[in-house]
Amino acid sequence: MGIRMGLVIQACVLICVISSQSVKPPKIYFLHVTSEIDYRFAKTVVTSKVVNKEPTASEAVFDLTLPNEAFITAFKLTINGKEIEGKVKEKEQAKQEFEAAKAKGQSAGHIVAKPRETNKFQIQVNVAAQEKVTFVLTYRELLKRTNGLYNHVIYINPGQVVDDLKINVLIKESSTITIIKTPPIRNELLPEGPEGTNKLAVVDRISPTKAFISYEPSPLEQESGISGQFIVQYDLDRSNDAGDLLFMDGYFVHFLAPEGIEPMPMDIMFVLDKSGSMETTKMNQLKESMMKILDDVKAEDKIFIMAFASSLRYWKQEFVQATPENIIASKNYVNNIKSGGGTNIDLALKEGIKRLTQISGNKGRAPVLVFLTDGKGTVRDLKRENEAEIPIFSLAFGRGADFDLVKRVAAQNNGFGRKIYEDSDAALQIAGFYKEISTVLMKNVSFNYIDGTLYDTEVTNTKFSTYFKGSEMVVAGKVKDLNKLQSGLTVNGTGVGNREIEIPVPRMWCTILPWPPRPPMPFTTPTPPVTTRNPSIMEKLWAYLTIKQLLKDKDALDSTNEIKTLNNRIIQLSLKYQFVTPLTSMVVTLPDQTKANPSEVQTSERRRETAADLAGLSGAMPMAMPKNFPSTPFKRIAKLQIGPPRQIMNFPSTPFKRIAKLQIGPPRQIMSMIDPQFRGFMPRNHPMARRNPFPTTTRPPVTTRTTTLKTTTTTITSRPIVRKLEKSQIPSFGITLPGLETPLCFDLPMNQSKVYNLMSSSSPAKVFKMNGRSGPDMIDRITVTEDVQTVSYDAQPTDASKKPVFQTLLKTTSLVARNTPLGLQFLANFPARNNDINGILALFKDYSGNLVDILTESGEFVAYVNITSSSGTLTVLKATTKEFGDGICNYLDNETLQQFYTNISQFEVTS
Repeated sequence: MGIRMGLVIQACVLICVISSQSVKPPKIYFLHVTSEIDYRFAKTVVTSKVVNKEPTASEAVFDLTLPNEAFITAFKLTINGKEIEGKVKEKEQAKQEFEAAKAKGQSAGHIVAKPRETNKFQIQVNVAAQEKVTFVLTYRELLKRTNGLYNHVIYINPGQVVDDLKINVLIKESSTITIIKTPPIRNELLPEGPEGTNKLAVVDRISPTKAFISYEPSPLEQESGISGQFIVQYDLDRSNDAGDLLFMDGYFVHFLAPEGIEPMPMDIMFVLDKSGSMETTKMNQLKESMMKILDDVKAEDKIFIMAFASSLRYWKQEFVQATPENIIASKNYVNNIKSGGGTNIDLALKEGIKRLTQISGNKGRAPVLVFLTDGKGTVRDLKRENEAEIPIFSLAFGRGADFDLVKRVAAQNNGFGRKIYEDSDAALQIAGFYKEISTVLMKNVSFNYIDGTLYDTEVTNTKFSTYFKGSEMVVAGKVKDLNKLQSGLTVNGTGVGNREIEIPVPRMWCTILPWPPRPPMPFTTPTPPVTTRNPSIMEKLWAYLTIKQLLKDKDALDSTNEIKTLNNRIIQLSLKYQFVTPLTSMVVTLPDQTKANPSEVQTSERRRETAADLAGLSGAMPMAMPKNFPSTPFKRIAKLQIGPPRQIMNFPSTPFKRIAKLQIGPPRQIMSMIDPQFRGFMPRNHPMARRNPFPTTTRPPVTTRTTTLKTTTTTITSRPIVRKLEKSQIPSFGITLPGLETPLCFDLPMNQSKVYNLMSSSSPAKVFKMNGRSGPDMIDRITVTEDVQTVSYDAQPTDASKKPVFQTLLKTTSLVARNTPLGLQFLANFPARNNDINGILALFKDYSGNLVDILTESGEFVAYVNITSSSGTLTVLKATTKEFGDGICNYLDNETLQQFYTNISQFEVTS
């Protein structure tokens, strides 16, 4: 796998079970990944359950592949009924424990060959015959905004079909979510061109600021096993130039990504390695990427291209305007570059800085130096040469490139360094990197807080040398005086023509978030007193950002004493907040009977290391990062083809045929319906026109559509697919109550071939009765009596058009029956209480409701819903999330439902 150009940040998970023995490896029967994203700060929990069905013991290996930006925070193993938790310790201490375990003959875990820009956690255990083992690992990461999108990526590769496989992502933001995309499962190589949509991913917009994404492929849909990256992309409303200023429990975070600023003209220096090691494939890929980059250079920009080996070669002796003629000429020059010679990095960089410095006095222009090399070298006193503080963005191309040098050069000169991998998509990697820095909106940005607002030693960087379009600036810290924070602040920067840009953050702009969080439901017993302080989300986010900043600062240092000081601070924060960082490891001590065989592997750089260097214990097991672990990951962009949050849907039905045009606009939908039977438009305020009877998602229907969302125009043509879901994935019944956007859904223990009263009306105005016959999994036939006419409708499981089999309106209550792969699914929409309705779908007819919150409990998402009866009785329901129609529902289990009915036989219809 790996971080791709355009994947701003990733949550990557790889879980597999392998065996070096002749017996079959343990089977993964449960694999759930839940990611809860609070204000761009993601907490991902991976839960894997395996069982050894063999008559003898077998070895199970738990692998987790995660990005460099993520920090592991917790690990728990349950085996033989015993829970074993990992502890974060200083790296040297963990190494000593590893060596001690190794000396006793205990086995070793290890880091294996890793995908791009990731690190791998691995632990091996022996699983006894017929025994089950549960692995739970948690990690955190801050989603970075690149090219206008946050990207959350979960890499999944169980190596087998999993009976219960589910990925859930819950997004909670402080401002409106404007875009949500779910591209198809992606392999490691960057795609070229539009990707489309993951047809099995369900997106439900709970509210303007909350969204829930579910991916639950059945065993049949997994075919031989899923392998790749599950991706969620989103962005937020940027109409508020002051950004989001959030406060919780003494700590704050300020996210700022202003729009509407005129881009600055740029002076771009390309310093390209043409040494002998760049010949053939790498040189061809460099040329291909430069063709894409030069196409993206704006007409107001100026460019300078310099190729270096032992000496320097120039296209022109001065910066030239990016006119169409000059772009053509520059491409011809690049195409004619020949590789050969040594690698004089020091000479090339100093000359590049000198040339840029000579024109850096040009008012209102942004200088940028892009440097690429595949070799090693030395650089002396570069920071002193760079008096103009020109940002340098460095690329290390291939395995032989000196990435430590590249990182140091970038860190010392207000830029960042990246690796480019020698794969077939290398040109896309380079072009994607340039896209991130291709548009400068401001220089020399500073966040100015009133004196006395913050603890000065506990705040992250407040100054940014360059702000690029599509990115985001983030400041976090500990607050000394909340009143001063709420009294306002200013953000200043330099724009076009050296004009001063001021972004005021008005008074009382700060959002104060509660801590501890308010309980989701009333407690009947007193809450036990808190004896230890649990850090809030904001405090953890501050610690996370501080460690990342210290790691980057460390890359820029040469002084041993200064590096030691930063190391001590990083270790202190890592241990306090239990983060596995480059200077800490996670230690897991396993009982003797669960030990697995020691092993030694190579890293992706093809260097053989000792197990201690690679880090990992299965006895006393440290999980540590490689020595060259970079603190800044790749940030790349991929062009994506995606539909809008909602779709235009056709609902042919009997007895009605309606066309429903849905337009999403938080927090509710606007629905216009044309009903031929009524020969006119249904009034906009009609209860049937209030919402779509089945929630829609990003799955495209049978249609070709062109949609404009913001400034992006997208065309998608798709064919329907027949879901191969199992009954456990498809609730039979759903009910939407007043105050609830998401339906309550449930199943009942119906007996096959029995007939049940699904809904009937006792209103004298209209006789209505719907009975349903239970099939093997769900209702397979309904019989509907309206006045004096009786009609039967059969389920058509192979019909993938998602059209309703039947729908009707009883006063204010709407009813829809729709095909699924296993039978019929029903949704009753109660916009108001209706006491004239009876049957299974009338269980909650007398209630209204509201969603309290969705929380993570034991690695799963749980929804708490308040429902209130007409008499004022309040009931708190605890529900899990499931797919329903084309959306999400809050699923109620049998125990919960028994509060509302006594026995299924009360709904049986006798012939």
